[in-house]
Amino acid sequence: MHGGIDPSLRKESALYLSSLDFDGYAIGGSLGKNRDEMVEVVTKTVPYLPIDKPNHLLGIGDLASIARVVPLGIDTFDSSYPTRAARHGVLLTQEGGIKIEKAEYAEYFEGGIDGCCCPTCKRFSLAYLHHLFKAGEMTAMTLATIHNLYFMVNLMRNYREAILDDRL
Repeated sequence: MHGGIDPSLRKESALYLSSLDFDGYAIGGSLGKNRDEMVEVVTKTVPYLPIDKPNHLLGIGDLASIARVVPLGIDTFDSSYPTRAARHGVLLTQEGGIKIEKAEYAEYFEGGIDGCCCPTCKRFSLAYLHHLFKAGEMTAMTLATIHNLYFMVNLMRNYREAILDDRL
C-alpha cells in the first residue's frame, strides 16, 4: 500500500490491492516523519485489508514500533534494526536494549543478559562482550547479532501466543 500520509490515498491503494488475490499485503512507502505518524498511517490503512491474510509493514522493526502496530493488525516486519543495533553494540532486551560498551558492563562476569537462553548469553559474559566491542573485535558484532536475532524470534513468538490466547 502506498499513498504517503494521505488517508484517502492509502484507502484507495488498500482497497484496490486487497481486491486482488495476493497471499498477503504490505504497507510501505512514506510512513511519516516519526513513529506517531507511522502509527496513524497504519491505523488508517489496516481496516481496509483482509483479516484472513498476513499484513506486512515494510522497513519497520524497532521494538517500540512493533509494540504499537502489532495490536493494530500487523503480522510481519522486515528491518535491519536487530542486526544494525548489534553492529553498534546494542543488545536487545525486554526493556529496549543495553549499550554493551558502557563501563557498567566491564565487570559483569556473571553471564549474559538475565533470563536469555541464546547461545551468546549462555556462553559469554557481558564483561567479555564489552571487552570484544571495546577492542574492535569483529566477533563482538557476530555474537551481538546472534543474541538480537534470537531475541526477535522469541519476541514475535510471544506476540503470536498472545494473539492466539486473545491477550492481544
